[in-house]
Amino acid sequence: METDLLIIGGGPAGLNAAYEAASNGVKTVVVDESFSLGGQLRQQTQILDNLPKQFEKQRGTTLAQSLIEKLLPLNVTLLLRHTMIGTYKDGRIGVSNGMKTIPITAKKVIITTGAAEEASVFPGWTLPGVMTIGAAQILMNREYVLPGENALILGSNTFSLEVVKQLIEIGVSVQGIVESDSELNSNDEKAIQLLKEYDIPIYLNSFIVSATGVGEVQKIILNHNGVEEQMDIDLVCIGKGVTPILEPFEIMNCSFTYQTGLGGWVPQYSILMETSKPSIYVAGNAAGIATIGAILLTGEIAAVSVVESLGVLCEEQATERRASLWKELYYLETVNTQETYSARMNLVRGFHEENNLPSSSLFDLSLEGS
Repeated sequence: METDLLIIGGGPAGLNAAYEAASNGVKTVVVDESFSLGGQLRQQTQILDNLPKQFEKQRGTTLAQSLIEKLLPLNVTLLLRHTMIGTYKDGRIGVSNGMKTIPITAKKVIITTGAAEEASVFPGWTLPGVMTIGAAQILMNREYVLPGENALILGSNTFSLEVVKQLIEIGVSVQGIVESDSELNSNDEKAIQLLKEYDIPIYLNSFIVSATGVGEVQKIILNHNGVEEQMDIDLVCIGKGVTPILEPFEIMNCSFTYQTGLGGWVPQYSILMETSKPSIYVAGNAAGIATIGAILLTGEIAAVSVVESLGVLCEEQATERRASLWKELYYLETVNTQETYSARMNLVRGFHEENNLPSSSLFDLSLEGS
């Protein structure tokens, strides 16, 4: 198979990048390991309001469907249930569905593999009923399965508290929020108010000692400020955050850097979203853990850079588009805190300095306010 652009990952960043490229006439192939496109949006029933200006407020599931539908009339080939497994000596990329491998020759590649949830290990953590907060959301909103009746939530980030709301709405009794820190890790006032409204206990400076049960979790022992307490629990949701998925970048021999504000190790990339490996671009959570608005925008920035490099957009047009997108990214990522955006720009600045890349007017604009 030959294509102008190969996108690894069919989540929101990959879909938005595919639309930007294909709507400019770029032949595009999207590869995703799942049975359907949309990534995490497929089970996000909450209203998303931190979207780029071209999107209205909408549920995650609705956004996923609209992104997919926009691709249907365009020159986009979709390879579902396929995974990137390696590269050939001649530069082709091998993707496989488990039965056969397809070598793909691509002029440009955008990797949008997203992020993986972090686990929390304690005795009994492999029992059925102990799962990540994202898995609980999938069971509720995609599989229509009640994940449990009495739940304990391990972790208090914004995503965890959003899923707590969804658990309450379907009748699950949330027995408490367990946080190892001395305060909640979310500043979502609506979610915090919900905890107060339903009188959900918050266990700060606490951790799960162990989980026990016959065939599934039935009890947990909680250490709260040094005092151990046994609780009847059949659902433990682990919400310890997410980290970028890096394996495809390792396969492509890309360089990495560590940025705490972006979730840890991430590929190095320029203002074009191009990695240290020429013609390989990154977008979405793979470029640093971000909100949905930033995920969509980085996909669009990467695609604009690809379209320019293929000669479809002139430098002036591409520079103007990127400047607008980076400016919007700045506004979206600095609504509550500058940590993510500052970390992103530290990464970009360092990449430009290390590789002696010119600091163009676009690069200066992107640093506005950082």
